[in-house]
Amino acid sequence: KAEFDRIHNHGTWAVAAVGMIAYVMGDLALVEKSLHGSDLDGKGGFLAQLDLLFSPDGYYMEGPYYIRYALMPFFYFAEAVERMQPEVGIYEYRDQILRKAYYAAVQTSFPNGVFPPINDASLTMDVAAPEVILANALTYDRYGEDEDLLGIAKVQERVSLSGAGLKLARDFDASESEPQISWPSVEFSDGSDGTSGGLGILRMGDGMEQSMLLMKYGVHGGGHGHFDKLHFIFFDQGRQVIRDYGFGRWVNVEPKFGGRYLPENDSYAMQTIAHNTVVVDGMTQNMWDEDTAESMSAKRHFFEAEEAHAIAMSARADTYYDGVDMQRTMLLIKDAPLLYPVVVDLYRLTSATTRQYDYPLHYSGQNITSNLQFETNTNAMQPLGSGHGYQHIWHTAQARTDSSIQFTWLDGHRYYSLTSSAWPESEVHLGRIGANDPDFNLQSHPLLVLRRQAENMLFASVIEPHGYFNEARERSAQARPRITGVNVLGHSDVASVIEITGQEGLHWRIVVSNQSEGVTGLQEVTFGDQSFQWTGNYQVEFLGNSEAEN
Repeated sequence: KAEFDRIHNHGTWAVAAVGMIAYVMGDLALVEKSLHGSDLDGKGGFLAQLDLLFSPDGYYMEGPYYIRYALMPFFYFAEAVERMQPEVGIYEYRDQILRKAYYAAVQTSFPNGVFPPINDASLTMDVAAPEVILANALTYDRYGEDEDLLGIAKVQERVSLSGAGLKLARDFDASESEPQISWPSVEFSDGSDGTSGGLGILRMGDGMEQSMLLMKYGVHGGGHGHFDKLHFIFFDQGRQVIRDYGFGRWVNVEPKFGGRYLPENDSYAMQTIAHNTVVVDGMTQNMWDEDTAESMSAKRHFFEAEEAHAIAMSARADTYYDGVDMQRTMLLIKDAPLLYPVVVDLYRLTSATTRQYDYPLHYSGQNITSNLQFETNTNAMQPLGSGHGYQHIWHTAQARTDSSIQFTWLDGHRYYSLTSSAWPESEVHLGRIGANDPDFNLQSHPLLVLRRQAENMLFASVIEPHGYFNEARERSAQARPRITGVNVLGHSDVASVIEITGQEGLHWRIVVSNQSEGVTGLQEVTFGDQSFQWTGNYQVEFLGNSEAEN
C-alpha cells in the first residue's frame, strides 16, 4: 500500500500497472484506486502523481533521467484511461500537464539528444530511449502536429508500433524539409506549485555547434536528489565540457554490485564537491541530510535570454550552509574578437565569519598550460580530504597566488581556458577522482578547485572556448586564450561590477543587480571613487573593439 500511494516514479509504475490490469479485468473499483489512491482520498494514485511530481511548466522534480523512465507508465496508462474512460479527460488534466511534461523533458536535452545528468542519472541516456519514443508518438497524436516532434523522431530513427507511431511516420515521410530540433533558451519552474526555484538553460548557436549552459536551482529531488544547488553544466562542441559526474552505478552490469547503485553514489556522486558549485568549509550542503534538503529550495533571481549578444540567469541558495548566503549569476556572451560564446560566472557568497570557499570545476581532456607554478605530487598522492566526497579525490598538484588565474586544457578539437579574478593567498588544487576506491567503482576524471578564505567573496570567472586542434592533420591554432583578465570592481547587496579585458581591444563591463526584488528603473552603485548606473537586472557594456551592441 505504501509503495502504491508513494509520490515517486515507483508509485507511478505501481498505479499504472494495477490500473491497466484492472481495465482488462473489468474491475472499475480497482481503476478508481489507481486514479485516486488506495483510500480514494486523492493523496495517492495517478492524478496525485500528475499533481505533485511536476511543476506547472511540466518539469519533473527528480530530473530528466527519471522522467525519461517514468514517461512509459505515464503515457501508457494515460492512453488506457483515454480509451476506456474518455470522460476523465486525462490528456487535458491539469492544463495538459502530460504535454508539458514531455516537452519539458526533451527541451532539457543537449544538442546531441542526451539528457543532462541532473541528480542520479546516466551520462548517455538520450531521446532515443524506448520510453521517449512512445511518448513522442502519443504527444504528436494527442496534442497536435509539431515540427519539433518530427525532429525528435529523426534522432530516434524509429517510431512506436501503434496508430500514433504510424501517423508520426507518415507525416515525417511527407515533410517537405528535413525535420530538425532547435530548442531555444528556456527556464522551467520547480515544485508542484512552481515556486521552488527552477532550472535555467541558456543556448547560443544551432545544431551540434550550439553552446548550452545549464544551472540547477530547484528542489532537492527526493531520494535521487544530489546536494548541488547552483551547480552548472556547460555543453559545447557536441560534449559536456564542464561536466556532471552523474550517478555512481553501472546499470545492469551484474559483476558491479548487481548493477545497482554503488556505495560510492552516496559517498561521492551525491556530494557537493562532485558538482560545479561552491563548497563551504569542505562540507556537503545541508550537512548531507536529505530531510533538510527536501524542506527547502533555491530561488530564481532572474532569467533573461532575449538579447543577441549577452543572455543571463541568476539564482540564490541561502542557508544551505549555516550563516552563508549564495548567489550565482551566469551569462553566455558572444563578441566579434571571439570565435565562440564564452561563459561568465559571478558566484557571490556572504558570511559574518571567515569561511573556506572551494570553487570546483570538473572538466575532461588534457591540461595544456597555466600562469601558475604548480607543485605536482609526482612521488605520492593523498586524498584531497577525509570526508564529504573529498576522500575520493586524489590530490595531484597545488599552487598559491595573489594574482589572477589562467588555466587551459584541450578537449576534443578545441581548447578551453578558465580566467579567474585575483584574491590574496588564493590556492588552486588539481585532483582526479578515484581515491579510496578499492573496487574500482569510480570513473576517473580531472577537476580543479579554486580555494579562498574570506567572509564575503565574489568568484568572477570566464570559461573561454578557443582555437583548434587536429592530431591527424598535425594542426594546432590559437592554443592560448584571448581573454587576459577579469577584474572585480566591487560587490555589495546592491550589485556586483566586473570588467573583462582581452586581445584585439576586447573590453566588457558587467553589472549584475543583487537586490532581492527586480528593479526596473535606473539604479546606481558606488565602489571607491567610481559610480555605475544601469537599468534592469544586468547590463553588459561592450567598451572596446566590438561589433556587439551596447
